Amino acid sequence: MRAVRAIALGIGTASVALVMSLTAAAASTATAQDPPAKPAAGKIDAAEIYKTRCVVCHAADGNSPMPNMSFADGVWRHGSSIKEVTNTITNGVPATAMMPFKTQLSPAEIAAMARFVRKFDKKLK
Repeated sequence: MRAVRAIALGIGTASVALVMSLTAAAASTATAQDPPAKPAAGKIDAAEIYKTRCVVCHAADGNSPMPNMSFADGVWRHGSSIKEVTNTITNGVPATAMMPFKTQLSPAEIAAMARFVRKFDKKLK
């Protein structure tokens, strides 16, 4: 019975991950042709970018229930420094739902996003 539960849990988790991955892929396809958004008067609204591009996977409060997608749990698989987070946003993570945003966001927007998402982790300064 435990084996059946473990298999069912694995299938359920894999199904959710697949849906999230397909959603991100569809968003990538739909927005890959869009030019990087131009910030109004030099001001970058990282909260708005997060809301439109990141919430689906990372949750509104940064505390995603999906494994390895939470910013609030203090676990940063690809590094938590501004430089490391910027690299992850810029280049994505192969074989995951994290797609690269280097063709969709300007370097300044990516830097703003790196600073923004770090704020969900109360242990970081």
